[in-house]
Amino acid sequence: MPFEGHDWKAIEPYLSIVGFDEGEQLLRPPQICGFIAFIKSGSIRSYHTNDQLVETNLLLRSENEFITDYESFIREEPATLSIQGLEKGEAIFLDRTGLNALYETSFYWNKFGRIISEQIFVNSKRRTEQLLFLNPRERYLLLMKEHPDYFQKYSLKHIASYLGITPQSLSRIRNQLSRH
Repeated sequence: MPFEGHDWKAIEPYLSIVGFDEGEQLLRPPQICGFIAFIKSGSIRSYHTNDQLVETNLLLRSENEFITDYESFIREEPATLSIQGLEKGEAIFLDRTGLNALYETSFYWNKFGRIISEQIFVNSKRRTEQLLFLNPRERYLLLMKEHPDYFQKYSLKHIASYLGITPQSLSRIRNQLSRH
């Protein structure tokens, strides 16, 4: 969505550039997520940690993508997800207070927020359907088709977690497919 100079001037006071290192936590439960991050460089994951301290990746994101704990962000409630840098980089953070002010004063940014919300909904629906309706092999093949770059950017451990399987299961699937 292209924007005019005055649109940029309206949002600029609410933006901050944040550098992050590999392994750095950008959000940890029970903090309240006060940002939407646009990743300029590097890569970031969002993940959940269960009671047995097993981490499950919800999202893997890199350059030119957004990441947040959207439920925490919009409801101003404690986060249920952690957000962590996987590869050193830089992100532009838009804070919640600023975004809400822009929603009240700018048609452009109100429309921008709606488009982002719609995209988050569609991505969440697709992710849920994949986990519920596709078996691990089908999820792996779909990831290979839609995001072949993931296999260069992310470790197999993180890819397995994103697919909802163990690293051993991922290895088995890869071996089975390589034999065909």
